[in-house]
Parts: sequence; C-alpha cells; structure tokens
Amino acid sequence: MNLDQLFKVQQIMENNIKKLSQIDEDALGKDNVFDLRFLALQVKVGELANLTKCYKYSKTKEDISKDKLMIRYIDAMKYLLSIGNENNFSIISIDSINSVAKKESIIKAFGEIFDDITHLKYNIQHNNFIDGVSRYIKLFGEFINLGDNLGFTFEEVYSYYIEMSPCTTKNLE
Repeated sequence: MNLDQLFKVQQIMENNIKKLSQIDEDALGKDNVFDLRFLALQVKVGELANLTKCYKYSKTKEDISKDKLMIRYIDAMKYLLSIGNENNFSIISIDSINSVAKKESIIKAFGEIFDDITHLKYNIQHNNFIDGVSRYIKLFGEFINLGDNLGFTFEEVYSYYIEMSPCTTKNLE
C-alpha cells in the first residue's frame, strides 16, 4: 500500500475536474476555496455519520450496505486528501498515521474528527505548519480508525479508492 499514490490520484482527479469545469480558482478567491474544502470535508463526514445513525438512541440499527458506507467514506477521504495536497501535508507516512490512538466508540471517533478539522483549519489559517502537520496526521489517523470501526481495513479503502478513481496507475508515473 502506497499512501503517496492516494495523494497523487487525488491531485490528478482535481486537475482533471478543474480542466473540465473551466473554473478559475483564482476568480473564486483563495480564502473561499480554502473554506470550501473544509466545509466540504465537514459535510461529507456529517453525511457519513448520518448514514450510520450512530447518534440516535434507537435500540435497533438498520443494516447499512458496506458499499454505501464505503462510498460515503471515500467521498470524505477525497476532501481530506485534497486538503493534504493543497497544504503540502502529503509528506505524511502510514507509520505516523498508525501511531494515532484508536477510538473504540464510533461516536467518539466522529467527535474527534470534527474537532480536528476545526483545529487543522485554525493552524493553517495562522501559518502554523508544524502544528498543522501534526493535526493533519492525527486527523488522518482518526479517519482511518473510523473506517476500521465501520468495518473497513485500510487496504480495502485503498483498493476501492484506486479502483474507483478515473485515474489509472499509468497516470501516476
């Protein structure tokens, strides 16, 4: 598994989207694009939480197909990778991500992820690269742990992401 490849695939997809949509990010404003990425990540993580219904007190939980969960999970991951690419955080390693403490509760995992998104945004806005990288590693690790709590291995997520992306491995070289 190659973490660098995930960042590269995301960058290629975004470049293709920019070409096809002909949207000039400079015209939108750097601050607006920055805020848009973070809002999109929060929305996608929220959609994933909503799909799980983990926040409800109901005794019975409906079974959610693994494919639906994976699609929502990957949607959020795209924005996490995008933020990493945009802020030069793609230097992180799988070992650093694996060092993040795991949360046993899916509810605590979602809560930590939302908190870390806010802290990461603050660090970036205040040009605090070192704390930003640390927070990004923590956020990425918590996101991977969330996937584990949802029943995904990182290898499954990686394979699904690579398989479902319109980029081929020949574009990565």
